[in-house]
Amino acid sequence: MHAVPVSQDQELFAGDVLLSLAENGRLVLDADEAEARITELRRTLAFGHALLADPDYTGPEARLREILDELPKYVEAFQLATKSFTPR
Repeated sequence: MHAVPVSQDQELFAGDVLLSLAENGRLVLDADEAEARITELRRTLAFGHALLADPDYTGPEARLREILDELPKYVEAFQLATKSFTPR
């Protein structure tokens, strides 16, 4: 595996790594496993958005927004990963 250069002003999130791996055929999942992961990610997204809409939420809003922006990349990566899967 090769190191990915990252400038000091740019943070590389795991979603970017997963997308890159999926696009290059290095992240491969069968459809059932991918769907289970995608379902959980979508639940997490819904829960996070509900937290942001809750006027009583006192957690770290900026960090939660970063996470909610990042999770769709995971969903996309897992969707791409199923297209590379070839059962043995």
